Amino acid sequence: MRSILLGVIFLCLTSYPAFPDDPPRKPVIEFVNKYYPQGTVTAVTKDSITISTPEYTYRTQVVGPDRIARWETVVLPAQPPKRFAVSEDLAAGRVPKDPRATDRPRPAYRVQAIFMYRLTDVKVGDWICILYARVDGVDICDHINIAKRPGGLIPPLPEGVPEKSFIPYHERRNAYWDLEDKGIPYPEKFGHMRRWPIAPPPHEAPVRLVAPPPREATVPPIPPAK
Repeated sequence: MRSILLGVIFLCLTSYPAFPDDPPRKPVIEFVNKYYPQGTVTAVTKDSITISTPEYTYRTQVVGPDRIARWETVVLPAQPPKRFAVSEDLAAGRVPKDPRATDRPRPAYRVQAIFMYRLTDVKVGDWICILYARVDGVDICDHINIAKRPGGLIPPLPEGVPEKSFIPYHERRNAYWDLEDKGIPYPEKFGHMRRWPIAPPPHEAPVRLVAPPPREATVPPIPPAK
C-alpha cells in the first residue's frame, strides 16, 4: 500500500506541467535615427567604430517670432573621439537597408541610399556621417555615409543599393572634392549640373588723376575804328 501511494505521488509530480519561462526582456530603446556630426574615423573594428569630430560651423535659416526666416551661424563644438558599437547588420558585413525596429506599428524612419555603406567599406581617415540609436544605454551606429576620403576616392555604394540620380553618389562627391581641393571642373557627363572653379574677384582699378577739361578762351571785344 505504501509503495502504491509513493508511486501515485511520483506520477503526480512528474506529470505536472512545468511553469513557462519568463518572456525575453525587450531592449529599452531611448531613440533611433539620431544624426552624429560629421567626423574623422580614427579606428574601426569588427564590432565598433570610433569618430573624432572637429569644431563645425554652418549657416541655417531660423524662423523668428515674426515668422520671418533669417540666416544664422551655428557653431558645433569639437567632440573628443567617441566609440560606437555597431548594429548586427554592420557587424555581419550586411548592407544596412532597413531601419532599426521599434515598438511602433510602422518604421520610425526611412533609410536614405547614401547611408547604406557597410562597415567594411569604411577606412581610417574617412570623413563620415552616421545615424545611431541608444539601446539599453549604449550608443549603436546603424547607418553610415562616407562624405570624403582624403587622399583617395569615395567607393561606390554596395551592389543592390538603389540610386535615383543618373550619376552615382560616389561620382558626385568625388567630383565635388576634385573641384574644391584641386580646382578640377566637373566632367562633361554632369551636363547642367557642372561646376567650375570660381574666378578670383576683380582687383580694384587704381584711381588715376584726370586733368580738368580745358576752359573756353574768351576774346575781348575789338573797339570800332575811328
